[in-house]
Amino acid sequence: MQISPITSGQSGPTGLGAASGVAAATATLNDPRGGLADQLKAYQALASQWRQAGPSARASLAQVLTDSPFAQKVHATLNAFTRAAWAGPDAVPPAPEAQMVKAFDGLSEGDRQIVAAMQVDGSGAPAYKSAADYRAKLQADLDAAQAAAAEPAGDTVTLSAAAQAHLAGGAAPATGEDASGDTAAPVHPEMAAALAAYTRAPR
Repeated sequence: MQISPITSGQSGPTGLGAASGVAAATATLNDPRGGLADQLKAYQALASQWRQAGPSARASLAQVLTDSPFAQKVHATLNAFTRAAWAGPDAVPPAPEAQMVKAFDGLSEGDRQIVAAMQVDGSGAPAYKSAADYRAKLQADLDAAQAAAAEPAGDTVTLSAAAQAHLAGGAAPATGEDASGDTAAPVHPEMAAALAAYTRAPR
């Protein structure tokens, strides 16, 4: 899970290249009555400006991206989702993937949109167009993990040095100790053939 509430790469509908655009987006994030879709666009657009801005401009943009009412809601939602999605340090697949799906499904519809919008790709751009797209990705990850866990593990047979030498065509003592110090029993020809066939069987 890659989340970056400040480094999103979406440019936004107005471009926000002018100060008026930044001011409008800032007002949107500070308005508790603003619509979720508009606030997400404004947040992503300001985050894109932050990535491209110099140090002084970044300082003012970062304040909006962290202290505005909508920014605080974004951070609280991401923190809650991250905690709920944690399957524990000893979890092995498919448990982490299942926990991610469970945590996401446990969010409200609005919080799902926020979490999905904050997922970014390698360039910092939003990775998913909608909450449904992100949910589909989580389900695909879970399905793949479950399929991998269901695959039977291959059997492993360990032969003594004497048995390996015998199967390779070398002489092996009928009794006595092999190279490991263990007492070696006589190897029946049919057993040797069966073991040789087993070691050649495709995995």
